[in-house]
Amino acid sequence: MMEATVFDCKKQEGYSSFYYPHYYTEWMVTYRLIYGHRKEKVTTMTDSVRGGTSIANQLPDLRKEEVIESDAIKEIMTEHACIEEAFETLRRHYLYRVRSWSVPTIELLASQWVYIPYQLIEKPGRFSKKTKTYLFEPMSNSLDKIDKFPEIYQFIERKVGKI
Repeated sequence: MMEATVFDCKKQEGYSSFYYPHYYTEWMVTYRLIYGHRKEKVTTMTDSVRGGTSIANQLPDLRKEEVIESDAIKEIMTEHACIEEAFETLRRHYLYRVRSWSVPTIELLASQWVYIPYQLIEKPGRFSKKTKTYLFEPMSNSLDKIDKFPEIYQFIERKVGKI
C-alpha cells in the first residue's frame, strides 16, 4: 500500500480502480505586456507516462488515498524531467501565445505526483450481445473504448490478461 494524492471524484460502485500518474506543478509567472508587468499563478499537469504538459485552469479537489501499488501505472518520466517540460511549456506559452514583450520570469511554487483514477466497465454492445470493455474516468464522467488508450490497455493486459 502507498499513500497517493488523487483527484476527489465519485467512482462507480462495484468496479475496481487503477491510477494514472501525472505531475502537478504550480508556478508564478511574471511577464510584460504593452500596458506593463503582470503576475499570474499558473498550474500545469504533465503526463508522466506519455509525456506532454498542459496548462490546467480548473482542477477538482485533491485528497490523500491509500492505493495498492500494483494498481498504479508506473511513471516513466522523472520528477526533474516533468518540471523541465512544464517550465518549457510555460515559457513558450508566454512568449508565443501571450506575446510577452520580455522573457517571462517563471518561479516554481509547488509540485507533487497526482494520480487520476480510472475504472474498467463492461457493457453490452449497442447492436450485439457481446460485452465490450470501456474505460471510465470519474473525474470527467466520461466513458470511452479502452482501445483508444494503448498505454492503459497494455497495463491492464499485463495485470489481468487479455481483455
